[in-house]
Amino acid sequence: MDESASSLPGRCTDIVTQKRKKERVSLFVEGSFLDGFHRAVIEKAGISKGDLISEERYRELCRLDRQHQLNDQIYRWLAVRNHCSGEIVRKSLAKGFTSEEARDALKPFIEKGYLDDALFAEAFSREKKDRYGWGPAKIRQALAQKGIKKQYIDFALENTFTEDHLNDALEQAALSAAKRLMRAEPGLKRRKKLADFLIRRGFPGHKVMEKCDELLKKLENEEL
Repeated sequence: MDESASSLPGRCTDIVTQKRKKERVSLFVEGSFLDGFHRAVIEKAGISKGDLISEERYRELCRLDRQHQLNDQIYRWLAVRNHCSGEIVRKSLAKGFTSEEARDALKPFIEKGYLDDALFAEAFSREKKDRYGWGPAKIRQALAQKGIKKQYIDFALENTFTEDHLNDALEQAALSAAKRLMRAEPGLKRRKKLADFLIRRGFPGHKVMEKCDELLKKLENEEL
C-alpha cells in the first residue's frame, strides 16, 4: 500500500472490472493502476472518474476493502456452522487481519443476532452432553478455550445440567462405554475404570463417586 500511495494525489482516470473476479475492480490514477477493490467499496465511497484520490482517501479505501473482505469471510464461516465471537477473532487473525479489525467486524453481526455467545454456549453444551456424553467440567473447559465469558458458561451449564439431567447424562455416558468397561476385572478395578472414565468425560468427582456403584450394577445387569 505505501508504494502505491507514493504516487498520490492524482485523478481517477478509470475504473475497470477485473476479468477473473467480476465483483472487483481495478482503480487507475493518472493512467496507472493504483489498486484493486471490491465494487461495493468503490460505490460506497462514491469514487468516479475525475475524482481526486489523495493518500488519505486511498488508505480509507484500503481499510474499507479489508473490512468488506472480512465481513464476507465471516458470513461464509457462519454459513457452515454457528460460531462464537472468540472463534471468529481467532480465524480472522489466522487470515491476516488485525485484532482491531476483527473486533470491529463483530459488532454488526452481534447487533443483528448472527453472533450470540450466550446462545452458542447453551447449544454447544446441549450438543456435547446429548451427542458425545460430555460432563459439565469438560464442556466448561472447551467453552472457556473458545473465549466464552464465564457468566454465559455458568448459565448454559445450569440449564443443561439440572440434577435429573446430570444423572441421566452420567448413565448415558457409562452405557456408551459399557463394552470397554466390562472388559476390566469385576470389583474394584472395574469400579475404578468406570470412575476414571466418567471423570475424564468431565463429570464432577463427588457425583461420580456417589453414583458409581449404582451405575456399575446397571452395566453389569445389562451385560447379563
